[in-house]
Amino acid sequence: MAKKYTCPYCFKEHEFEDVEFRCVNGFCSEKTQDEKYAQYLGLKKESMPLTNATFCAKTVLPKLFRGRYMPMWENCPFCETKTSIRVCPDCHNELPEGIQDNEDMIIAIVGSRDTGKTHFISVLINELQKRICPTVFNGIFNPMNDAVHNHYMDHFYNRVYIQKQLQDLTATANQRGEISVRKPLIYEMIIPLDDKGKRVRKFTFVFYDTAGEDLKSEAVMKTVNRYICKAAGIIFLLDPLQIMELRNNMDEDEIKTSSSILENEIVSQEMVLQRIANVIREDKGMKKSQKINVPTAIAFSKFDVLKRFFPKGSIVLEPSSYLREGQLDKSEWFTVSNEIEAMLNEWGAGGFATQVKMTFDRYTYSAVSALGQRPILSKSGGAKEIASQPMPHRVEDPFLWLLKENRVIKEK
Repeated sequence: MAKKYTCPYCFKEHEFEDVEFRCVNGFCSEKTQDEKYAQYLGLKKESMPLTNATFCAKTVLPKLFRGRYMPMWENCPFCETKTSIRVCPDCHNELPEGIQDNEDMIIAIVGSRDTGKTHFISVLINELQKRICPTVFNGIFNPMNDAVHNHYMDHFYNRVYIQKQLQDLTATANQRGEISVRKPLIYEMIIPLDDKGKRVRKFTFVFYDTAGEDLKSEAVMKTVNRYICKAAGIIFLLDPLQIMELRNNMDEDEIKTSSSILENEIVSQEMVLQRIANVIREDKGMKKSQKINVPTAIAFSKFDVLKRFFPKGSIVLEPSSYLREGQLDKSEWFTVSNEIEAMLNEWGAGGFATQVKMTFDRYTYSAVSALGQRPILSKSGGAKEIASQPMPHRVEDPFLWLLKENRVIKEK
């Protein structure tokens, strides 16, 4: 049976032999306005700059290898320059280098407006790169290419870690067009399976940061958030300041520094969850009564304003020790999840907890703080800032649980 791959941009599935190449010679005589890439971006062909042409693979693999291996390189038919830049035949985005070998894993990070998705992604990726992968797994976590690295540094890392500014609310698809909305962060994780590193497992992770506003309409979700339907795991961020029973027990200063939306702008979290479930069920041809088998981590964001509501001695107040010898500590995540689920009922949000239980077959709860501190208002009283570099609290927990559910790591 022929092997297949899924494009991490347009999510179309193709056989290995169904791939195109893009010429890398800047002096190639053949230049074109890429119509397929324009369609992917939601633009007209006429608005696209001239770029090097794309072309189908001409090399015929030996019969034994056909359908099992993807062509690695091809000569440009116009200038004869050898290229290894492979692109999706449907959307003409560059494919990850290891797409034929790696295990693809789309992680959908969703949540309504102002739940802190951008900060969460900024800090999670940094933690995976600098701490978790090298020190716990003896592995690496690298961006797919320079474009991904630059996108992360410019729009995520520098603003949070260098400038210490709070990210603006993510613009919606209508506000910024689908160009930015469809720009994922694609990373490769390589984990050694033996001490010498001769045997490894390779994974391609795809992260998206889309606006919470785009979850307010099922029609928008079906186009902009299609990645949710292909996800190997979902992280649903839940803002404590958007649960009225909690918000009513917070003082004005806590609300002013930790929330960017007014009380009348709060969206029902049950409705957001229902829209996500409806889109997934429709895509998979499921009945409304069927539970969704995609592992889903419900994570309370902004834990720095939430921790005083937990009783002393709660494990969730302590730094995460989920990983012990590279394995997930079953006892700890089970206790943390139960603590948070119980608190939801105590806070008057039992309806949300019930909906989670009736919607997902596999789920867990966690509480995270990407920044590890409450923001402060600038001296001018306008933009919000953070006093120091992020000091994350349990930001990796939901991601590690998804790795366990996808059998990347074990539990004990």
